[in-house]
Amino acid sequence: MSGGAAPVADLCIRDATVVTMDTAATVLAHAAIGVTDDRITSLGPVVASRRTIDAGSAIVLPGLVNGHTHLAMTMFRGLADDLDLERFLARLLPTEDAVLTDEAVAAGTALAVAECLRGGITTALDMYFFPEAARAVARAAGFDLRDGPVFVEADGPDRRPFDARLVWARDLLLATPADRRWVAPHSTYLLSEEQLRAVAGLAAEHGARVHVHACETVAELNAVRARHGRTPIEVLRDTGLLGPGTVLAHGVHLTPGDIALAAAAGAAVSHCPASNQKLASGFAPIPELLAAGVPVALGTDGAASANDLDLWVAMRLAAYPLAARTAPGTVGAQGILAMATTGGASATGAADLGSITVGGRADLVVLDPTSPSLTPCYDAHSTAAYAASRADVRWVVAAGRIVVDDRRMVTIDVGGAVDALRQMVPRILAATGR
Repeated sequence: MSGGAAPVADLCIRDATVVTMDTAATVLAHAAIGVTDDRITSLGPVVASRRTIDAGSAIVLPGLVNGHTHLAMTMFRGLADDLDLERFLARLLPTEDAVLTDEAVAAGTALAVAECLRGGITTALDMYFFPEAARAVARAAGFDLRDGPVFVEADGPDRRPFDARLVWARDLLLATPADRRWVAPHSTYLLSEEQLRAVAGLAAEHGARVHVHACETVAELNAVRARHGRTPIEVLRDTGLLGPGTVLAHGVHLTPGDIALAAAAGAAVSHCPASNQKLASGFAPIPELLAAGVPVALGTDGAASANDLDLWVAMRLAAYPLAARTAPGTVGAQGILAMATTGGASATGAADLGSITVGGRADLVVLDPTSPSLTPCYDAHSTAAYAASRADVRWVVAAGRIVVDDRRMVTIDVGGAVDALRQMVPRILAATGR
């Protein structure tokens, strides 16, 4: 008995140069991607669909994954430039304490999500206060936000003493789907070992992953050694926070012993080259981490320290110092691109992200086939890693939904987001005494 007509897909992207980011680094020329609901349902032949995008042989990539950021800090962009981390924090922390509210975080996150989506970032691992406000904004925009309760030893901008924060965090985790639960102890220098153990217990109780700053600066290492007598990684190990669900943000000053501990625990590192270089924090030991089998994601950090949420810039800032300090091709274009895609997916525990495969989530970035800066294209991995910019992003699909349509934001009122942030500027300046 013959079958009926083939089902009609929701979307077909045809004539694409598909950079799959699969384990074989496959690139498909003149291929089509079929999307139904939030999944990739076909890869190769053109399929009947309700909407067709003609890529014109343009590069099509998986949606980029931002492995460490503070989205709502767009509101502080440019407020504390040309400072090292310690002076940067000395200016920012009191300002956060004075101005952060649910409304402020919603405004900052809206601007950040618009910037991310327009630049091809469809998923971010975020760490910030008032996460409920950020989640509401991301959900409406079709943006995949991964976050959880932030822990510091002080009350924080949300005025929660640590014990009360634990109670609130437990409720927040219970309200979060099991596969998306995170806890975010800020660092080993802003929490006591007793507090770190309490956060580890909460994470174990709810099966939550761990997102923590670690080994960002020499000053941090000195502070942690003075407070705890060990390296940050050793403290995380001893307090139960170092494991296969742990993402170590920055990891600039990891010792060989620290790298071995991270590898043995199955932890990942999120490399943030823009903020690390701008704040003169140093260069993370990426070749050593990869050689040890530690997954490496790529992050932008917050726009207050790195000034933008641009993973294309981050790719080059990761690649060029590596080549200068080691040799060209030590990591290479495929490896750099992997940090922004499969590396981020691995770090966040999202197996259906970071690559273009049948059955995977339909997060897709279509670049401009007519872009002068992408012409000619002899190697799609190299062109994407070393030549592409967010100005070249033309279409973005997030979980099967077109969120950027021929450069037009579909899910966020960009003008409204800009206006809302501008209205906050006088209050922010007043909080800094300027």
